Amino acid sequence: MKTIAIIIPTYNEKNNIQKLIYELSSVFIDTDYKIHVIVIDDNSPDGTANVVKNIPQNDFSVSLITRKEKMGLGSAYLEGYKWCIDNNFQYILQMDADLSHPPSTAPTLASSIENGYDVAIASRYVEHGGVSSWPIHRRFISFFANLLVKIFLRTNINDNTTGFRAFNLKTIKLLVEYNIQSKGFSYLIESMYLFHLKNLRIQEIPFIFQERNTGQTKLSYFEIIRFLLSIFRILFTGLKKT
Repeated sequence: MKTIAIIIPTYNEKNNIQKLIYELSSVFIDTDYKIHVIVIDDNSPDGTANVVKNIPQNDFSVSLITRKEKMGLGSAYLEGYKWCIDNNFQYILQMDADLSHPPSTAPTLASSIENGYDVAIASRYVEHGGVSSWPIHRRFISFFANLLVKIFLRTNINDNTTGFRAFNLKTIKLLVEYNIQSKGFSYLIESMYLFHLKNLRIQEIPFIFQERNTGQTKLSYFEIIRFLLSIFRILFTGLKKT
């Protein structure tokens, strides 16, 4: 049986993380995969880390990486990638902790990597994909952001801003090797640009994004502005190895 590492960054997700892990365990139980969840918690004041520590582990395993402060989404991913490299995982998946990424899509992403793709993207903007319960302004921001990335960075991917992705080991070694500067949400487009530059095999898998039921969204207007600026920084400066 193959083991897939699932990286889940958290900040104040105590009401969601246990349910998410149990749902992941449930959807993978009849597959050829065993899951190992890696939670990277940025010292959540709501006690997320304590919830993770107390989750009984039966058909799955959980590792907790606790950081001293809130350091951003991109740096959390990198922490998880390095952990996966050190532990020689061949299949790696990342997703949000707030249940906006349906666990039922995760086995399909894993299968895509096993079938030879370097990257599998859970996409809102392909046939049968979509968004549930978003107000008009959120839909516009997401659509416009993806349009800008496609036009200026030429990734040829429909959903460049989704964090629901799977990779092989070769890909996360590339992500660690290159000096991607963004530590927040902008990390998502910088990494997508890297995939484009390296001509990686990418498959988009449709999914329906669900708005979170509890907690607060981490996407602020400051992050949106930083996201837009990062597109032009990438365009003019490119990416460099560390």
